[in-house]
Amino acid sequence: MNKKMRTITNYMTKNLLFLSYYFPPVQVSSSIRIRHFFEGFIANGFTISVLTGKFQKKITGEQTINLPISNIYHIPLFGLRRLLSNFILTHYTLPLLWKKKVFISSLLSFRNRIPFNLIIGDGGLIYLWIAYFKAVKWIKNYKITHIFTSHSPLVDHFIAFLLKCTFPHLHWMADFRDLPADFKYPHYLNRTFSKYFFKHLLKKADAVITVSKGIANELEKLYTKINIYSGSISSEEVQRPTIISPNFTINYTGSIYPDYQDLSPLVKVILSLIEKGIMNKQDIIWTYCGLHPCQYEQWLIPHFAKEQIDIKAFLPLSESRNRQREATINLVLTWSTSIQKGILTTKLFEYLDTGRPILVLTNGVLETEMKRILSCYQTEGYFQNSENKGLKNWLTTMYIGWKNNHTYHCDRKKIAQKFSEDERNALIKKVSDKTPTRKNT
Repeated sequence: MNKKMRTITNYMTKNLLFLSYYFPPVQVSSSIRIRHFFEGFIANGFTISVLTGKFQKKITGEQTINLPISNIYHIPLFGLRRLLSNFILTHYTLPLLWKKKVFISSLLSFRNRIPFNLIIGDGGLIYLWIAYFKAVKWIKNYKITHIFTSHSPLVDHFIAFLLKCTFPHLHWMADFRDLPADFKYPHYLNRTFSKYFFKHLLKKADAVITVSKGIANELEKLYTKINIYSGSISSEEVQRPTIISPNFTINYTGSIYPDYQDLSPLVKVILSLIEKGIMNKQDIIWTYCGLHPCQYEQWLIPHFAKEQIDIKAFLPLSESRNRQREATINLVLTWSTSIQKGILTTKLFEYLDTGRPILVLTNGVLETEMKRILSCYQTEGYFQNSENKGLKNWLTTMYIGWKNNHTYHCDRKKIAQKFSEDERNALIKKVSDKTPTRKNT
């Protein structure tokens, strides 16, 4: 093979550096998106090398197995979060009671802002430099052509930025599954600096991806064209239960942000229906599994007996999905403000995958994007906290249907077509299609 043919072969080879602080994609909602991208790159013919953090086994939980990884390197993690993981951290996150403490909340706000999130945030400087120099070696040795990163944490994006400065031929795809704290909670001391920082960071990106139009609108202030990937749903048929549950089960499996989410409108409506004799209180079971069981229990315990509240601190994804598939209603608690729009939680796509009814309760203004997605799956079920009448009518319909052993129609086939793996793979092909401009050296 002559020199010219070798060069062409190198250009056609698609070698991806997958830089992900959390990997393998553990079976929890926050990292399912990472798994989707990984599988999409495999489907598009990429050979993948992975740089990730080295976590304790008790943190990783259920792991995705049999992933075709060419190379993987686990970077030792140091820092405050790792130090506290054996003391006050629960599943690598702070309990809500700690977050409410003035000193802790101030420290978290400080840690989440540029440049401190690169120094003392997840990863930190040690992770940053080890990952950078390891990536430099791999880019040369394995002829890396593409790099993929996803926020959060921000440190992965910054490493990719440095690599892009060092190797201009790299095709960098930057994903934002959430907005950086500097965007969501702007502070006058760092507003100008953070805007300048992200504008120059994203200049190096060849493609920017996010989860929703709401977040894309914010990112488009800094980057001209944003690609949207919300999630994908399996095309496999779901076996619906042949026997209706003996209880009217309302299930929530997700994170809780008490300053933004609010369960009280739903509780008030249900208590009102019980008072009118439309619902039997003893029929209702509330189920929850997630990182904040105490908060969920505090919302419910004044109104319902303990035997009606089935709360687990944490369950593997397989058990969590069993709860979702067996529930009468799967609940989404979200919020929407003038700054924070387009919050399309991965939890919604988990629920859509079950074929079971979904109730979305939004604290704040109308979230048109989520309502539109839900309308492709079921007739109603999206409500703002102030829509008591509509919520009451929908719950009445759901309850009477359950009493009469009727199942609520959910068009899982239609939503699976709209958010299919083929659509995901097509988007990944679009954002990764580029021929490197010079040899990978």
